[in-house]
Amino acid sequence: MALLIKDANSAVQTIATQSDAQSNLVPEHVEAALVGGVATPVSSSAPMPVINAAAAPASDGSGTITAGGSAQTLFGGAVPTNGYLVANLDLTHPLYVCDVGVATAGGASIPVAAGAIFVTPDGYHPAGAVSLYGGTTGQAFAARRW
Repeated sequence: MALLIKDANSAVQTIATQSDAQSNLVPEHVEAALVGGVATPVSSSAPMPVINAAAAPASDGSGTITAGGSAQTLFGGAVPTNGYLVANLDLTHPLYVCDVGVATAGGASIPVAAGAIFVTPDGYHPAGAVSLYGGTTGQAFAARRW
């Protein structure tokens, strides 16, 4: 059985569940805190620990920099639901990635060194569309969103 909840980003998430010894519905991947063999009630001081067990499959956004010195939007402008990665396949030039505005060679952009990979942390929900900046036309990159 699955339980639908809204996370802190107001995105609906499916949490896998199972019944405990007392037939209470509990998250499948997180052990319930027990007091005297009974699951502890959830409250503001004891929130329910959850793990997103229903992440979406990754979608490809790989390509090349179409115009060096200009930012381009990844994933057709779609905001990744649960995170993304960008691998700089160029072994000479850095790339810059940004999900809070237009990517530039500085500012709020995150540098991805030549040959390196940037991956968002588990459960990260980007603030907006992902933008990529490369200084050289034709720089290759691999990108995935999930």
